Amino acid sequence: MLTTEHNDLLTRVERDAPMGELLRNNYWFPAALSCKLERDGAPLRVKLLGKPFVAFRSTDGRVGFFDEHCPHRRVSLALARNEDNALRCIYHGWKFGVDGVVREVPTEPHNQTKFCQRVPLRHYPTREAAGIVWAWLGRDEPKRFPDFEFMNLPEEQVYSVRQHVRCNWVQDVEGGMDSAHTGILHSHWLKSVGATEVGLDTAPLYEFEPRKYGFCVAAVRRLPDGNNYIRVNHFVMPWYSFICPEEIPEGDRLVIMTTPVDDENCIHWSVRYNRFRPLKPSYVNPAEAHDRGSYPPAPPGGPETSWGQDRAAMARGHFSGFHVLNTEDFAVEESQGAIVDRSQEYLNAGDRSVVQLRKELLNAVTQHVAGQFSPQRHGDTSYRSIKADALVLATGERWQTASLGE
Repeated sequence: MLTTEHNDLLTRVERDAPMGELLRNNYWFPAALSCKLERDGAPLRVKLLGKPFVAFRSTDGRVGFFDEHCPHRRVSLALARNEDNALRCIYHGWKFGVDGVVREVPTEPHNQTKFCQRVPLRHYPTREAAGIVWAWLGRDEPKRFPDFEFMNLPEEQVYSVRQHVRCNWVQDVEGGMDSAHTGILHSHWLKSVGATEVGLDTAPLYEFEPRKYGFCVAAVRRLPDGNNYIRVNHFVMPWYSFICPEEIPEGDRLVIMTTPVDDENCIHWSVRYNRFRPLKPSYVNPAEAHDRGSYPPAPPGGPETSWGQDRAAMARGHFSGFHVLNTEDFAVEESQGAIVDRSQEYLNAGDRSVVQLRKELLNAVTQHVAGQFSPQRHGDTSYRSIKADALVLATGERWQTASLGE
């Protein structure tokens, strides 16, 4: 369990909270799906760390990312006209170029050019990769952009979706790194895809290896034949969970990212990718095929409807009563409360991966508060080499001997 003070340090991100400052000034944020930004189309409202932004695609295809409110009278620039590589506020016609330069102030009668130079428009650097617009929110020059292996794949080999979850961001990150729940909460889904090894031993033993970017964790499960089934996942600071595929070595892979909307809401990003071939069609939701990357808010309903749980299905043998894999995760995460009170938990050995994750985040934010955090420790990390894996080894054989990233 954590003290209330440590829980606040871990979870709070709004205003000048230390964790928010750590994230803002050291990491690129996945901010929007590229497919949601059309040239000269409607600007998109984005909220991160409790602060509102607006994203848009200009006439020539570039992406602009501004504070949402016009610096003049604070009107939302989500209402602005998107034209001529700029946003024009509909209230008084002030025009802001995609490059952040103030182009026109029609209501200024004296030396408009000089006045434009004084307007304090805040805009942010962006990158596009894996079908996602990434934004740098920090005050200083952007840190190194992570060159994960999914960043530059052809469109048919990578598929990104985002879903709004109504709880604190750390709860969702913990879900990604909690291997113990997989064989229980997701037992129905595992049987449906034939991945029965995970469910044979519901009490995995954990082994850890520290890495420059975070840590690598092996969940070791005993098989009836005496061998061990090992799932090796990676946590990459501050919110990346690299989850091993069911098919090795060329199966479709999964990366989960969780960005804080505010203290009590987050965005769950799922990136499916395959370096070797196009993705399985099953990963592209047929019902959403017309609107790539658009999944509904999850889970359906809230506590008043038990998050849409199907008790009739449970009576027929479905374990959780949730028919969508992600909904199982989101429902249990939201049921913990907007910000789970970790001072009231009673943990066991199955939670060691979650405990390790909390240590990593708390160490980072504590170092940040003391002015000792150095993102340069990741500087020589080869992000491209990070990959999760699964393997079967004889008892006593060490999983570290496998080629599992750097």
